[in-house]
Amino acid sequence: MGLRTIGNWRHIFLAAALISGLAACGGNDIDTRTTVRSITVFGDSLSDVGTYQVATGSSSNPGKFTINPGTIWVDNIASFYGLKLSPNRSLTMDKDASGGATTAVGTATVIGGNGYAEGGARVSQLPSESGVGNNQLVAPVSQQVTNYLAAHGNFPGNELVVIDGGTNDVYAQFDAVCWGGDDNGVGAGNTTMETATAAVAKAANDLVAQVKRIKASGAQIVLVSGAFDWSVSPFGRQYLTSAYQSTGCATPVPATQITNWSTQFNSIVSQGVAGIPGVVFYNFSSTLTGIAAAPSSYGFTNVTDQACTNQTPTNSAAFCTTSTIASPDAAQTYLFSDAFHPTPHGHKVVSDAALAALGTVAKPINQ
Repeated sequence: MGLRTIGNWRHIFLAAALISGLAACGGNDIDTRTTVRSITVFGDSLSDVGTYQVATGSSSNPGKFTINPGTIWVDNIASFYGLKLSPNRSLTMDKDASGGATTAVGTATVIGGNGYAEGGARVSQLPSESGVGNNQLVAPVSQQVTNYLAAHGNFPGNELVVIDGGTNDVYAQFDAVCWGGDDNGVGAGNTTMETATAAVAKAANDLVAQVKRIKASGAQIVLVSGAFDWSVSPFGRQYLTSAYQSTGCATPVPATQITNWSTQFNSIVSQGVAGIPGVVFYNFSSTLTGIAAAPSSYGFTNVTDQACTNQTPTNSAAFCTTSTIASPDAAQTYLFSDAFHPTPHGHKVVSDAALAALGTVAKPINQ
């Protein structure tokens, strides 16, 4: 990463806003950016604003995949524009996804918010990859968009649409190749490396198709983020080592493969949306991997371990709160909450970078 402090993102945002406001029409200062008056979010656990709150059994824990009740990157983006996010659906825990923490079958109930992202969602395929909810009910990103359009018909021209995906698609291929999961509908243990790579490419092209669908349905501003290279996460550090791969995988899937799949996904998406007016591609992964490479530059002291210590009902960050963390300041000093997801501080660095990217096309009401 070229910038070495969090505060510099604010300067970048302001600079981008200034540049975008200068039109070529005779040198007059004309701000061509769209004023954001509403927001809708589609995606996976990185953007889930509380789909699993009911599963936590606590009104004070919104069930986000971070240290609760902290904010995540899309919360911060919404707040910048004077807006708020709430989940569109409520999902309960499922017996097959929660490590025996429940005997119940997970359910889904529409509650009507503007946050459609659901932890475990892939771009277009089932089964989903939630460690909490029913993986036949967690809505893929494409279904989330369908659900929105069924309820609203189209997108207002002054709405900011945020969409992310791909991380669970990469994970699904790791599961299918290494552990023999039936993540691609070809039977357990039948996914080859070639099949997996093709599946990642298909997911990326499917995300591009959703962006184009959103634009065709009236959206003027779309922020797109792709797959996170989770080889740098605590999960990756545990299961992508050569020692584990040699004994725990049917077919080894090294860290370099996760990086390659993530890079492949993001390249297809960034190229696929390039040149579409009002569409901004933001590489979520590059921010997190940049932090992991130079943690002190961003105020982190631990980028290898997870901050959350909760084990019940599962070790997911959805059940992590400030009372179940490794140290009182872990929300600010650790990069990862659980094995995959950023802490509130990590999300803040991400949202600052995303807002810098958005500054060329979008502005809050008071600007």
